[in-house]
Amino acid sequence: MPKTKELKKYVVASRAIVMLVIIGAIILIITNMNKSCLELGELPERFIHEHQVSDFDKEVFQQRREKILSSMDADVIIISAATPVDFRYLTGFPERSGIAVIRPGAEEAYTLFVTPWEIYRVMWIGKVYGMEGAIEKFGADAAYPYDQFDELLPELLEGKQRIYTHLYDPRINMAVNQYKTESGRRIDIRDIAPIFHEHRIFKDDWEVTQLQQAVDVTLKAHRYVMETLKPGVTEHEVQAGIEYVFRRNGLGTGFPSIVGSGPNACLLHHRPESRVVQDDDLVLVDIGAASVGGYSADVTRTYPAKGTFTPKQREIYELVLTAFDESIKLMKPGYSMLDCHHKSMEVMVKGLHQMGLLPDTTSWWQKRFYMQHRVNHYIGLQTHDVGSYGYDPSVRDQYILNTDLSGRNLEPGMVMTLEPGLYFMEGLLDGIHDLFGHLATKEELNAFVEEVRPIYEKYEGIGVRIEDDILITEDGHINLSGSLPRTVADIEKAMR
Repeated sequence: MPKTKELKKYVVASRAIVMLVIIGAIILIITNMNKSCLELGELPERFIHEHQVSDFDKEVFQQRREKILSSMDADVIIISAATPVDFRYLTGFPERSGIAVIRPGAEEAYTLFVTPWEIYRVMWIGKVYGMEGAIEKFGADAAYPYDQFDELLPELLEGKQRIYTHLYDPRINMAVNQYKTESGRRIDIRDIAPIFHEHRIFKDDWEVTQLQQAVDVTLKAHRYVMETLKPGVTEHEVQAGIEYVFRRNGLGTGFPSIVGSGPNACLLHHRPESRVVQDDDLVLVDIGAASVGGYSADVTRTYPAKGTFTPKQREIYELVLTAFDESIKLMKPGYSMLDCHHKSMEVMVKGLHQMGLLPDTTSWWQKRFYMQHRVNHYIGLQTHDVGSYGYDPSVRDQYILNTDLSGRNLEPGMVMTLEPGLYFMEGLLDGIHDLFGHLATKEELNAFVEEVRPIYEKYEGIGVRIEDDILITEDGHINLSGSLPRTVADIEKAMR
């Protein structure tokens, strides 16, 4: 009997060992299959976005046109595809040639001039909607061949005085001015761009859905980077993976992808190149898919190539993350455009001072040495979308550290980025006389360089930016890209 018991124990133990070996083999096979899928370009289901959105909604665009008309005193609106983004905003019509004429109260209040469907044209340029599609799909009351616009313009403008159009649209302005000269009529031509651009700031529900689709696919691409990034790949390979995820999901790029590894992460709009990612690199990935309706996401993360941050990388990353976390609290009604920006600057200045990198926090030029850009901009049909900020965003030195300037108030429907960043560019200290020689003496600049160089060189080549897309709501905000890992712990976990 004892021998039988021992034999049974031996059999049970043997079976357990065999089962463990089988389970281990299955896990290894699955892991290798998954790895092979990523390496071979077969995109696993987890990178496929299931939520499909429409490229056009006739009712949405009809309501949009009515809203625009109610905010102006136009007799006629004329806009062409020569100003493609505003044309698409008004009409939803995606072709390269087109003219829209809107005449409130007319029998044919909304008229489109489009490329006719002809087999020869289709052979060369592909599918066109033609006049029938302009009416049936895009809601025009009437549609005519694009080439007939000049001929029909006198009839369209009969009895009309106030004409709103893009003053920089040569096609329309030439035709309207020619009619004005030949008819001898008094016609008031006004610029429609400021009106359109104010409307484009505030996104309706359909637009938010478009943006969310673009964001969701962008997050899929970021997760793909986290799973596949490793030392030895090139920036081009990272870019290719990102844009494959976009294309596999039926979307394009909202802007040229930014993939900067190592010192290239410090270049604000670096274009990917053949540089090989090194073991201790950070890789800054600033990307955005464009939805089927043309709306662009803009989401940035900074990843450690080997999957874990070094202590000095973590130190800079967490300073930028703290700036992000403190700033996003101010992205809601009751605050202004620049409040979140100034909060980011305040947090990063304080952190840099504590690290010994910024000796004098009252010195404008010492702070400006590190602070390169504002932390928010509108997104929409353009990555940096149009609309007033309440200040001139093109003149950085006037607002970037000026807390007396706050910009326009935040309102529900605005969608914008939040993107603090710090960049320790190689050789930047050596260029300080070129940057600030007009603001400080040679002795002051040399003293600054001498004091901070030993510390700066510790971080030289590190660039970090964190960026999400934020919708302002009635009582706060929604972070459209907030599900993407952002903390050091979450990024390292995802990369494992």
